[in-house]
Amino acid sequence: MAKTEQEHRTKTTKETRMLRVALTQEELLTAGDKLAELLDNHRQAVSARESLTKQYKAKESELDAQIESQQILVRNKSELRKVICQSVMDYTDVRAYTTRLDTGEIIEDRKLTEDERQSSLPFDGQDQEHGDA
Repeated sequence: MAKTEQEHRTKTTKETRMLRVALTQEELLTAGDKLAELLDNHRQAVSARESLTKQYKAKESELDAQIESQQILVRNKSELRKVICQSVMDYTDVRAYTTRLDTGEIIEDRKLTEDERQSSLPFDGQDQEHGDA
């Protein structure tokens, strides 16, 4: 007996594939809530980072200023300090002298101004009430 028609043969299997599926209204609402939460968390993280960055930049600037001050101190091998000085108006020599009391160094030596020459202040050792020496 001769077959005129071939038998149709098939093999059926099931498999899982990733395919696009439309979301339900409830799934869309849940996804929207999750998105809003993620956006809030992201904004908070950015804000926290910016705040920390500002704090670190302020600390860095403070250290930069301290470093610069220390560099100047080392480079100059000196610093400005309050030093007690003594000023003398010498009416005989018509000069004014300023002396550092810590080292004895004369830091200023100049002629008296016209106003200073005409000053009526008592001299050292002179009795202020009587004008005696």
